Amino acid sequence: MIGSGPYNRNRRRGGSNSTRVAALGAGIVAVVVVIGTLLHVSSGPSNARTLVANSNQQVADDGMIEIIVPLENVPPGSTLEPNMFHRVRKPEIIVGPDIIRDFEEIKGLYSRGVLVSEQPVHRDFLTSLQPVNALTASIPNGYRAIAISVDATSSVEGWAQPGARVDVIWVTKDFGSQMAYVVAPNAKVLSANKKAEGARLEGKEADAEVPATVTLLLSVRDSMRVRLAALNGRLALVLRGIDTDNFKPGSPISQGALFNVGPKPLVENGRNIIDVKVKDRRTGKVENLKFEDGQRVLE
Repeated sequence: MIGSGPYNRNRRRGGSNSTRVAALGAGIVAVVVVIGTLLHVSSGPSNARTLVANSNQQVADDGMIEIIVPLENVPPGSTLEPNMFHRVRKPEIIVGPDIIRDFEEIKGLYSRGVLVSEQPVHRDFLTSLQPVNALTASIPNGYRAIAISVDATSSVEGWAQPGARVDVIWVTKDFGSQMAYVVAPNAKVLSANKKAEGARLEGKEADAEVPATVTLLLSVRDSMRVRLAALNGRLALVLRGIDTDNFKPGSPISQGALFNVGPKPLVENGRNIIDVKVKDRRTGKVENLKFEDGQRVLE
């Protein structure tokens, strides 16, 4: 029987092996195709990220960044809307992390202070709590607003207007002599005759009228000191400049200091003598005292 000989059996084995080899080859090709597809797909986002990174790098190299600024002055307590702002480009070096950059960042917020036209908006000037009025919007945590009575003299001819900085001086009688104290240094004027800082910035100048009252922004402790001082003497405001003066009040000035006309250096026999006029508080007698190197010179 020819069909059942050894040769024919070997041919059948050879055919089976060829089929296996072909199937194995096809499987390898399929694996290579799958791997190639996966590599192509995974490289897509990487390329996209590279492109985005390159795009961002180009923007950063420009040195400018886009932020939003108010079209006009925004008074304290205002509900912030996108139509109040527009986009501008500013040097990245002056735009800090707390500067508002997009309309989404102001949604549902209110102005805590005056937002100045065309100027960057800092987050500290925004609040998520709806203010009762423009004044409450200007009071930060730990501070209070307190009103005091003033006139043309004590309000510096009315120049102590909203936004100005003042020292509060208290004059009272102590130990039989008039004394002057600084009870609240570097206080901010919030309003004058119920006109807040926003109204002043809109063109109502300080010389429009002399206020009868001013409202000051003070710490809780300083507000209590001012209220107590108002009941036991007279208050006056001293207008400060626009510098960053960190003056800290020293000792109070007594009435006796008015008779000290200032030290006058004299040269006596080659010595540096300071001549000072002082008044004895008990007798009222005025006498000249001489000092050298901080020591009194006895004649």
